[in-house]
Amino acid sequence: MTDDWDFYALRVDGEPASIFVDLGIQSGAPLRSHPHLAYVRLHMRQPRADGLSSEEEFEALLSIERSLEANLCVDGACYVGRNTSNGCRDFYFYVSTANDWPDQVRRAFSSFDDYDYDAGTREDAGWSAYFEFLLPGKADRQKIENRRACNALEQLGDSLTAERDIVHWSYFRSQEAADAYVAEITPNGFRVEDRTLRGQGALRFGVRVCRADVPSYGNIDNVTLPLFEASARHGGEYDGWECPALA
Repeated sequence: MTDDWDFYALRVDGEPASIFVDLGIQSGAPLRSHPHLAYVRLHMRQPRADGLSSEEEFEALLSIERSLEANLCVDGACYVGRNTSNGCRDFYFYVSTANDWPDQVRRAFSSFDDYDYDAGTREDAGWSAYFEFLLPGKADRQKIENRRACNALEQLGDSLTAERDIVHWSYFRSQEAADAYVAEITPNGFRVEDRTLRGQGALRFGVRVCRADVPSYGNIDNVTLPLFEASARHGGEYDGWECPALA
């Protein structure tokens, strides 16, 4: 486990879902010493109507999660994330051996007799459950970064209500692709500040654009995702945003 965890919303099997995942462990994964996926499926007692967790059950679910971490991770399990959906909360671990997983989980639930759960393991040396299911895609990762940036502004005393210039970067494989991106976004009020930026690797042609917007939690995705998508349409990558903090 690392300290770099975050959550994002999505749909799983057509149902609303929320994933909380260890983003920091990605750089070292998969761990060859932990080739088995081990899971615990908790059946929530008070889910919301949409199948997600409720405020009424928050403390109980937190206590269960802490018990799982304390009892399972001390024996070498690596906790990598959880998915909440359809009235259940699924906890995902990777372990070196799967032989005694049911017994370990049983001990972790010794103080929670009123909860039903399922537990199991399967071979997953490549950590496909982590990489292909738990980790956010690029758009969801951008939403996470947006939320983190808004939080950083708040920590500086920003109320996130005032409009101000927000600067955005994107990088492309060719000048032609960068030009096509600029042609697409400038009708939406973005002004080009620099077209001479040089990136690394294949994405060597950078563009910095700016527009006045409110960097609030409810608004910043609507600002950045169109730029993210436009960059992708032209074979490039959106590389984030920044703005001054206004106290």
